[in-house]
Amino acid sequence: MAETGLGVATIVVVPLGISRIDAGRRFASQLITDDETQKQLVRRGIHPDLIEVSPAKGKERIGIEQVRDVIHQSQFAPVAGRRKVCLIPQGEALTPEAENALLKVLEEPSPYIAFVILVGSSGDLLPTIRSRSQLIHMPPGASAIAQLKAVGYSEADAAYLLDMVGEPEIAPFLAEHVDLSAQVGEAQRRVKDATVEDLCSLVTTGGITAHTAGVALVSRLLDGDPRMLVAAAHALAGQGRDQVLSFLRVLLRIAFTGVRVAAGLSVDPDPALIEIVRRLGPARLTTIAQAAEEARRAVEGYTPAEPVLVWLFLTVSGGGNDG
Repeated sequence: MAETGLGVATIVVVPLGISRIDAGRRFASQLITDDETQKQLVRRGIHPDLIEVSPAKGKERIGIEQVRDVIHQSQFAPVAGRRKVCLIPQGEALTPEAENALLKVLEEPSPYIAFVILVGSSGDLLPTIRSRSQLIHMPPGASAIAQLKAVGYSEADAAYLLDMVGEPEIAPFLAEHVDLSAQVGEAQRRVKDATVEDLCSLVTTGGITAHTAGVALVSRLLDGDPRMLVAAAHALAGQGRDQVLSFLRVLLRIAFTGVRVAAGLSVDPDPALIEIVRRLGPARLTTIAQAAEEARRAVEGYTPAEPVLVWLFLTVSGGGNDG
């Protein structure tokens, strides 16, 4: 199998607006295996050689016991890949004790495991950890934009497309240049008079339709009707765990795109999204993004999806007052 040439630890500095869990899993998949089927398992978070470490439920920090558990697992050979990978999507959440425990394993590395640590700034980690790691700065979608431009999209359309579908879902748009305006128009037509239940189905289908349905669903959630919130949570939860996680990724992209719209950094945004930004503002959108990430961790930890979604939707609707 091909080797990557990377050391035992890689620190990835991720800009605002990129899903750390998606980016981290894509990176980890390259370290674990060359097999495309196995890579898909890593990207879904269900490969046996992927170890994800995030704050425990109800906690804001990653504790020393969690790192010690990873160190214990590092003593055993990988199950299916060339190595295990410990993915830490929120490196800044490590407590000082957890960082020191991690430093010890980096000083005496196991041959069976590599670490991928995602942070917003390299200064979020101890200098001693940085000195023992490879540091990578991830540009905000630059590689994907270049690929889209190579098949005929303008830079503005490429940036807008990444806002709508996310980098992991651009493959169909790379295979064949599509009329982006026509697809957006068709998606808007489908969601215009859709029921809440219909929106909950459309938002898990992927692509432009999922983004457009997600924006429409958020707009409805801002009305704060408790019966509608519960109905939407029930409809989404009934589709299954994978579909709920798909929706949470869509919501996270919408929130981050909204933050960029508020800062004047997003290109040709959806008018419906502009209205959401006007009503919520960047601070509230950031809160929603954090809530979506917390909901994702809960659902991936097999917490029942429906109460998680009700809590999330109440968080969204709580910021829906105009002003």
